Amino acid sequence: MSNGSEQPANPTEADSRLSKRKLSEAISSLDAALKSTGGRVKKRKTSSPHRTSTPALEAILAKSSSRASTPSSAPPPPSYEPNSLPALLSRLSTYRLTTFSPSKPPSLSSLACALHGWQHTPTTRERVQCVTCGRGVVLLPPSSGDGGWTNPAGQKLRAEYERLVLDDGKGHAETCPWRLRPCARSLYRLPGGGLGVQAGGRRGLIEDVVREAQEMDEAGLGELRLDLPNEATSLVDSDDGKTRLAKALSSISASPASDATAAPTATPSTPAVLLSIFGWSLPSAQAQSTTPALSRSNSTSSLSSLRSLSSSPILHCSFCMRQVLAASYLPAPSTPNPKPFNPVKQHQPFCPFVDPYAGHSIPHTRSATPSSTRSAPSTRHAPPSTPQLKPGWQVRLEAILQRHAPAHSDTSGSPTSGQAEGAERGAEGMTAGLVGAGKTKELLSYVRSLLGPKVRTSGVPGASLPSQLL
Repeated sequence: MSNGSEQPANPTEADSRLSKRKLSEAISSLDAALKSTGGRVKKRKTSSPHRTSTPALEAILAKSSSRASTPSSAPPPPSYEPNSLPALLSRLSTYRLTTFSPSKPPSLSSLACALHGWQHTPTTRERVQCVTCGRGVVLLPPSSGDGGWTNPAGQKLRAEYERLVLDDGKGHAETCPWRLRPCARSLYRLPGGGLGVQAGGRRGLIEDVVREAQEMDEAGLGELRLDLPNEATSLVDSDDGKTRLAKALSSISASPASDATAAPTATPSTPAVLLSIFGWSLPSAQAQSTTPALSRSNSTSSLSSLRSLSSSPILHCSFCMRQVLAASYLPAPSTPNPKPFNPVKQHQPFCPFVDPYAGHSIPHTRSATPSSTRSAPSTRHAPPSTPQLKPGWQVRLEAILQRHAPAHSDTSGSPTSGQAEGAERGAEGMTAGLVGAGKTKELLSYVRSLLGPKVRTSGVPGASLPSQLL
């Protein structure tokens, strides 16, 4: 029986037809929308992270990009070489007598500051600057009303300066390595046991002296008149000293050269030889262009302007960095008899060529007054406990003349009579001193050293005598 309308046989089939019709309508509407927008689909804007641009940020980005592109533009690492003698001499060469007063106590001298990592800034008087941390300290001397460094005000000022630049190192930065480990005083010594040569011993010393003296003769310095100390005059002016010096120089000057056709080397003049022995030479071309001056010349002009006078040679010390214009010491038509040149006093007081205790720790160094630095270094008196040493010039001169050669034994191996007498007198003095002081252990140790090692020989009477005595 029919009710006049056709009903679907299956409800599920009707639902599927409805879904297909809706899907086709949706596709048609989407196609129409695409055609209306020209085929472009608008993307939905998503939230992006917040970005800011400030001048500070742009500067940081520009700096980082420049560092990445030019890595070689980074500054060099700071200098810290506590065991380097060339680095120490380089710092010492920055001090000038015109801008760093030499009247300071020995504990505040240019050498003491250079040993603790300080170099001088010549643009500012009395100012030193650390080569590692860059900190600076101004070491102004006491005012004239305070009476100098010896009065209480001067001593207090010196103690404050020593706290800043020396042991405490308060003037350095907290992380600066110079506060913990400065240069050792033993670094500032002449090599070769005081001869000033690295190798070669006496022959190397004579070769250096002859070479430097010949260069000074070519510059006209052989005409200098020298004001030598009494110790040097007694050695050089005697007939024996003149003979020894001529023999030593001729052994090098007349030595056969590698080239058989080369002419023999001329013997240099005595003044030039003595200048070299006392530590003076002509500065090299590199030293003239890079080494600042420690000039104490009579004129007020700087040494850089004096270097322009090619007719005037310059005497240079490679250890205290003193440079002296020799024009005022050479004969000229206006001054046929110039003043003599003193090869000792022209050095800095702390120079190892003139100071016998350079490179040694002396207890009274801190308490020394500035007046002691003005006296001749060879005449200073050391404490009783300090061994008596000789300045570098005397060690070099005696080595060349062979005046104090060590005593030798005779052919039998026994000491000579002079050695025996000296040893006997020394033994008597040592024994008397130990007995008088009541030092029994020291006396027994001294006797043990005289008896020598123990010799154990079975069956020999008295073989154990040393052990029985001790």
